[in-house]
Amino acid sequence: MEKITSISYELKEWLLNTLRSGVNPELLVDALIKKGFDPKFSYTLLFQMIRNQSIETIKADQAPYQYELPVLARKGNVFSTSDREIKITMKLEKPCIILLDNFLSFQECDELIDFSKTRLNRSQVIHSVTGERTTVPGRTSEGTEYAIGENHLIKKIEKRIKEVTDYPVENGESLQVLHYNKGEEYKPHYDFFPGNKIDHTRGGQRVCTFLIYLNDVNEGGETIFPKIDLKVSPKKGSALYFHYGNGQGQTDRLSLHSSIPVIQGEKWVATKWIRQGKIY
Repeated sequence: MEKITSISYELKEWLLNTLRSGVNPELLVDALIKKGFDPKFSYTLLFQMIRNQSIETIKADQAPYQYELPVLARKGNVFSTSDREIKITMKLEKPCIILLDNFLSFQECDELIDFSKTRLNRSQVIHSVTGERTTVPGRTSEGTEYAIGENHLIKKIEKRIKEVTDYPVENGESLQVLHYNKGEEYKPHYDFFPGNKIDHTRGGQRVCTFLIYLNDVNEGGETIFPKIDLKVSPKKGSALYFHYGNGQGQTDRLSLHSSIPVIQGEKWVATKWIRQGKIY
């Protein structure tokens, strides 16, 4: 069988972002070869990427991403949950990114940080080749996660996320709390899974992210969307929602994002990834 000697733009971007996350290039070469790519082409390709050289791509088969407005994007600028009034302070449609003010009270933020301080471990990612959780140089924070409904505060936050997004609690992964010290970051990445790593028995693809800022950061620590030149500064109690999956199974590549290094102070955030179907 003839070996593959060309790549699509989408595959090139995925490889570049995976490299930036700290994955060993040799693992990516091995993965390409197993998928039927020519060995010499695979090694040359990764060498060019490491050296930031120009790479030719072929036209991808994937159709342009079709935007579908989620429930939150159709709400007014001020709305109420069962226990809180929330304000939308920024709303983009393409890509769908929404910034909410007053999602958590300062007391709730402080309480969640206090709960988390004694249970932090080095943050991990899902390995793009093996599918297993692992640490990488591109993600230098530490964090912890909470079982669904683990305590009174987690239940309250999960209920509020459900009321804001209209996604059932059962569609959400465990709430993660992340802590970034000075100089720590999370390099550009996508939150959705590669096509071959989607577990259809546990909710399927991720479709959106709900990120909650738990403290103000003295300097640095912004959330960056490099493809649209957007920078969001952490604000205690606010939440950032971005949607990147539609009903056709497509994913929005404009959702590429990163957490840039903290320059002064520290950064605490809570993250809830939501999938297209029920996990539990």
